[in-house]
Amino acid sequence: MGKKYLQSILAILLIVLCSTSLKAQGANDVLRYGLQYPGYDPVTMVMPGVSNATSFGSFQENPAVAALFDESFFSFSLSNRYVNEEATYLGNSTSFDNNQVNVGDIGFIYTVPTARGKLTIGGGYSQSSDFNRAIAGNARNNLSTITDSYARLSIDNPLNEAAFNAFAIDDFENANGQIESRSIFRFPVGGGYPGINQNFEVTERGQLGEYSAFLATEFLKNFIVGASVGIINGSYSYDRDFLEADNQGDYDGNFIDSDGDGEADTDIDTILSEDIIETQFSGFTARLGLVYKVTPNINIGGSYQFKNVINVDEEFDTYITTTMDNGVEFSGEDLGQLEYRIVRPARLNVGITATDLSGLTISASAERVDYSEGRIRFADIEFQDLENQENDIVQSNLEEVYNLRFGLEYKINEQFVPRIGYGHYPSPTGDFENEDLNGDRQFYSAGFTARINDNVKLNVAGQLATWDDRNTLYVFDDNGETFGEVVTEEVNRWNIMAGVTFGF
Repeated sequence: MGKKYLQSILAILLIVLCSTSLKAQGANDVLRYGLQYPGYDPVTMVMPGVSNATSFGSFQENPAVAALFDESFFSFSLSNRYVNEEATYLGNSTSFDNNQVNVGDIGFIYTVPTARGKLTIGGGYSQSSDFNRAIAGNARNNLSTITDSYARLSIDNPLNEAAFNAFAIDDFENANGQIESRSIFRFPVGGGYPGINQNFEVTERGQLGEYSAFLATEFLKNFIVGASVGIINGSYSYDRDFLEADNQGDYDGNFIDSDGDGEADTDIDTILSEDIIETQFSGFTARLGLVYKVTPNINIGGSYQFKNVINVDEEFDTYITTTMDNGVEFSGEDLGQLEYRIVRPARLNVGITATDLSGLTISASAERVDYSEGRIRFADIEFQDLENQENDIVQSNLEEVYNLRFGLEYKINEQFVPRIGYGHYPSPTGDFENEDLNGDRQFYSAGFTARINDNVKLNVAGQLATWDDRNTLYVFDDNGETFGEVVTEEVNRWNIMAGVTFGF
């Protein structure tokens, strides 16, 4: 991809309003790849693992808790994620959903025999977060069209050229003798815009996880330290279909030459814009942790995950297809690729657990993350100014947050242990302005462990996460001002995890 092409793409992304109050793709990517949710395995999804030996995935909250396990075991689980979103666009509400199944965790914990103290090692894979989203909508738009967003670009921009080739826009000479582009729905120039029917579907899929190795040891009596190192790995995909259709016959006239004979013979029926993003990413992470047993029944713990960098390889493609009333189709495409790095912020965890209180275990934790410390980095020094602009937006739009989690479990007997949990994750972008929306994420969890035999346990958990969101579908100009067509969403995300642990 040429440098001029990359610069034009970044310039476009810089002005697009993304989720919540973010104003650049850089900020959106920093948040997307920086978020982590409580869902490392079926037990840790419900019970905080900062000061408590929950299950395999607890090393992501504090590697030191591994030394609290009494037995060695192998762990495996699957994660079934389902998201449903009620989207409101131009006064119309539409429900849309999406489902995805992945490995939740697979790994082992080994308690090394020691003469005194404790030593535990472990390794494997555990998920950290996912990207499942699903948005759909339809409405009559009498103010703008998605083709306005292509027309506002300079005529040498690849996306403008793709729309021109697809007959979604056309060029004309303005009063100053300059060539400009205009939506095909706004011809003849100076004529009124009757409006268009719009339908869209947006899906996001993917998962971020860690392949890690960790160690924990009782450094002093009742004082445990631990460390983990890991490789971050995952994928992200984005797919948007945006259809504009002349369902009401507003463009019922011959003003387009579809066969090249020099005479207009048809008009627009539909314009379909397809946007696809496919991303692969990887990186390295490390964390340190400690646990102190205040009493035989009370543990306190803390951990620190260092800033880390993930390398992103992204392909982004746009396909535009215009279908005429006579069935003739015109198409254009804009294909691109971009490599960049995301600096993810550090994470500080603290927690306290009270165990064996007449069968009850109570655990709580708090996590500090300053998302404004995240950054996006481009390899080419030529784009330093654009990089600085995007990182300024990251710094001014993202905030420091304190994520809170609480968990309660009750050991009915050796065969069955139910548990419930709650998490409150404040929005890293602050409150929505002038909107009745709440971007804070609430996590409601419940699950159980059932002993199948002396060496095998079944772990099951479900988690419902709810929050509000908003996204800008496209931007357009009107009388010299820039506006965005915005969709608001009520998000309900389910994560069902089930797995087994095998003692050895």
